[in-house]
Amino acid sequence: MNKMSYKEKFVQMNKEAKATWIVAAVIIIFWWLAGFGVYGAFGFGLTILGMPAWFVLSCFGSWILSIVLVAYLIKKVYKDFELDDDEFSAENKSGKENTDE
Repeated sequence: MNKMSYKEKFVQMNKEAKATWIVAAVIIIFWWLAGFGVYGAFGFGLTILGMPAWFVLSCFGSWILSIVLVAYLIKKVYKDFELDDDEFSAENKSGKENTDE
């Protein structure tokens, strides 16, 4: 588990949130293009395993793309770190009370 400062934690959380939004947008755009784009270009004429290609690509393709992109996020973007503030938890463990009232 990585030791990070309070600021580094927030920077990492922002990075993870932005990357997640980007991945979600990519999946939605792919789903839209695979469904409506393939149907608009080929209609029902193009089939995969007896099903219309627009259906197969939009449903199964976006599912596979989601798995690939989430695996990328887990390996390259997300980091394992404690959410607790180390300074705050050290104060509480030492028995000091916060008297800033």
